[in-house]
Amino acid sequence: MADGDGGGSSAAGIAVIVAVLIGFVAGGRSTTETTTTTNSGSTTSSSSSTGSGSTTTVRSSSTVVTSSTTEAPTPLASCPGSVVRQTTENGITLRLYYDSQAGGVNCVTAVHDGAVTPPGYLQTELRFATSVGTAWPVYATQVGAAGAAQVTGTYLIRTNDRCVTAVATYYSSGSGGPSTSASLTRVACG
Repeated sequence: MADGDGGGSSAAGIAVIVAVLIGFVAGGRSTTETTTTTNSGSTTSSSSSTGSGSTTTVRSSSTVVTSSTTEAPTPLASCPGSVVRQTTENGITLRLYYDSQAGGVNCVTAVHDGAVTPPGYLQTELRFATSVGTAWPVYATQVGAAGAAQVTGTYLIRTNDRCVTAVATYYSSGSGGPSTSASLTRVACG
């Protein structure tokens, strides 16, 4: 083979084959990790996928958002970002937050403006407004503890340019009893 006659492409081909073999040895998982630095600090994103779904993890200085396309996430301890919409109805204050990480994160908190006595509880729901599904990744819900006056951290990822609806419901005497709610419908529908 003469110099400059494709010798580099053979080396590149071997590198691709080695990378594919490493992927098979690793159990068929493909993982990529990137790090970007922003004005507010460092944000690290990683994602992995298998034949049955994918997982995205985004870490910023104050929040770790992990989501799977096949499993609902654990609620966050607090909502990242800033409040983009808020309402107070029927003694419930519902706040919708937005953060640009993970392709956009919408997160909700709900607070009941009075005592919540067991078996009473709050529940939050967040969904893409165009979806009727009740499963992750188009819908997330969280049932608060009996007697707790606040529920925080129900979230969806990849919400950029997507319309969401949030609802908080207070069940004063537990499941099946009377309820009141507050809602934010079709937020960011453009």
